[in-house]
Formats: sequence, structure tokens, C-alpha cells
Amino acid sequence: MNKRFRSLAIIVFIIVCTLVSTLSVVAISIGLPQPWGVVLIGAAVLLAAGALYLFTTAIMREEKEYHGADYAAMIDSITGGVLVLDGNSRVYTVSDDARRYLDLPEHAIGMHKTEAIKDEELLRCIELAASGESSLTEYTSHGVTLRVLVDPVIFNRQIVGTMLLLLDMGEQLTLQKLKREFTANVSHELKTPLTSIQGYAEMVATGMAGEKDVPEFAARIQKESKRLLALISDIIRLASLDEGSDSDKEPVDMAEIADECRDVLLKSAEDHGVSFEFDTESFTVEGSRSLLSELVYNLMDNAIRYNVPGGKVYVTVKPGLVSVRDTGIGIPEEHRAHVFERFYRVDKSRSKQTGGTGLGLAIVKHIAEKYGTGIELDSEVGVGTEIRVLFGSR
Repeated sequence: MNKRFRSLAIIVFIIVCTLVSTLSVVAISIGLPQPWGVVLIGAAVLLAAGALYLFTTAIMREEKEYHGADYAAMIDSITGGVLVLDGNSRVYTVSDDARRYLDLPEHAIGMHKTEAIKDEELLRCIELAASGESSLTEYTSHGVTLRVLVDPVIFNRQIVGTMLLLLDMGEQLTLQKLKREFTANVSHELKTPLTSIQGYAEMVATGMAGEKDVPEFAARIQKESKRLLALISDIIRLASLDEGSDSDKEPVDMAEIADECRDVLLKSAEDHGVSFEFDTESFTVEGSRSLLSELVYNLMDNAIRYNVPGGKVYVTVKPGLVSVRDTGIGIPEEHRAHVFERFYRVDKSRSKQTGGTGLGLAIVKHIAEKYGTGIELDSEVGVGTEIRVLFGSR
């Protein structure tokens, strides 16, 4: 009973006492015969008692409904589903998530456990809880993998029920799978250039390489070293993006960024026999200059690497839009949904030849997501590819 209820009850008690005292004084003052006075006072006491009873009942009902609503809200606010069985193995309370996961009807309260739960493993865990043993199991519902903690509910050293906590592990399992795949890919990608470097260096060191071969082997070692450094740099960049680290924000002119990236990539474009065509207008984005520069750089670098000799890279910068289009090999339809994944390559042999790390477009995607931008990709095999970054589209 809270302070509000106690205060109201005291007020009603004082009113009742005042009423009885007043009637007693009135009865004596008007000279009522003693039997009538007793009847009048008794009737007043009964009326007052009835009023107090109705009042306290109403208050208790209100308190119960109030706390019941609080309890239901608390259960529903728990991340994951919650189901509580009472001592008779009947549903005592159930959250909306648990009702959905277990396919329970709207009015599941009072259902026996064998009616509410059809999974044999869950029922076995409930039996263990009845004997005081906690357990952890997995349960699949509607394609979602759940981890279920089943615990006995103990009060005054007595087991009075069972609680099931259902946690959606789908996202966590997906992340674990992605981490395993990423680790395997990183190991493979690092091992490839290192093996080449070790092999060429060993041939030079042991004298197996002739004098005329040494410059060629040294050039190959240098090429693989650059590839290794680029790969490590991209991995570090992705890790920092995953952690959400960012430089201080400032107004960044995207036309200036595109011009700076062109200056840096001119030598690479000449080496690949590719030329640029620019159509730019100044527009400003509030963000990290280094990240936005990296986004544009990776788009342009990718367009150069997967172009053809004599091809062109068209760079368009308009308010709210950065577009990079090439006249290269294009992307087959079945690969288009995957090109922004880490280490995904449409043509592995070409990636090795051009020195790509397989992380450029993954970095583009991460930076775009960081700034809430949309990405559109159009491609046609043998014609070319265009990637558009739409600022303010989400």
C-alpha cells in the first residue's frame, strides 16, 4: 500500500469518526430516546463502514490495474521474449515478442505449458526448471534463431514457477559468420603477396636467380609489397569505419575533392590508358574531408582498374550527387548485388593483375552509410558501369 492510499484511507477514517461523533451529539442534544439514538448511530456506523469498504476496494482495484499495466509494460520492454509459467505450469504472463515467437493466441494467459509450447526441447528444459535447474537451448521460429534461457522462479526458497527468456540471435550469428569469413579472407589475401615476396627474395638470396633476373624479381617484390601495403591500409580503414571513428566535421566541397582525386590518380590512369572527363559544380557536405575524399578516390580508382585501354572515366558532381561512370568491362547481373561486399571480386584474375584489394567498394559503402547517402549502380557487360552516390537521399 503506497503513501497515496494510506493518506486517503486516513482522511476517510477521520470523516467517519467525525460523522459518528456528530450524530451522537445531535441525538443527545435533541433528547432522542436511547434506543433511537443507538439505532441512528449504528446506522451511521454501518453506512460509514460500507462507504469505507467501497472506497478501499476501488482504490485497491485502481492500484492493481495501475501496477498491472506497469508490469505488462515492463515485460514488453525487455529486449527479447518473456514467458512466465506459474506453479501449476500455466501461462502467468507473456510478452508480445514471446507470443509471436511461440505462435500463442492473444488470450494465452492460463494455458497449460503443453498447450502453449509444442517444442519437446523447451518442454524438457521447463521440467528441469521445475526441479531447480537452469538451462540454455536454441529454438527456431519463423526462420529466426533464438537462444532460450529457462530458469526456475524462486520465492522464499520455494520454486513457484518458470521463466523463459527468448533472445533473437539471428543478427549475432550473422555477424559471427561475417567475422569468420572476413578473417579467412584476410589470411588468404595477406598470404598471397607474402608468398610471392618470400619466393622471389629467397631466389635472389640463395643465388638461384641469375644476374639478369634480379631486376625483374626486385620489381615483382616491389609490386607485391605495394599490394600488401594497400591491402593492410584498406583493412585498417574498414576496421576504423566499423568502430565508428571519424575526424572532425567541416564543410567539404565535393567538386574540390573530385579535382584532388583526379590529380592523385592521373599517373594510374595514364598507365592504364584511360582518360578523364569532368562535369562538376560546387556543393558542400558537412563531414570528414579524409573520408569523403576516400569515397570519391575509391570510385575513381575502381573505374580506372576495370576499364579498357583507351577507355574513359566520366566524373559528375552536382548538388546532392557524385557519379563515376566508366567505359570498361561491366559487371554481370548475378554479381551486381555483391560487389560492395568485402573481398568480393567479379574476376579474380583481373583483380590480381590490376593490384586491387577487393575492399574499395566495401569502403565506399561504409562511408556512404556513415553519411546516410544512397548508392545506385547501373552496369552493362562490355559497355561499362556507373555508380551514383546520392547525398541526402535517406
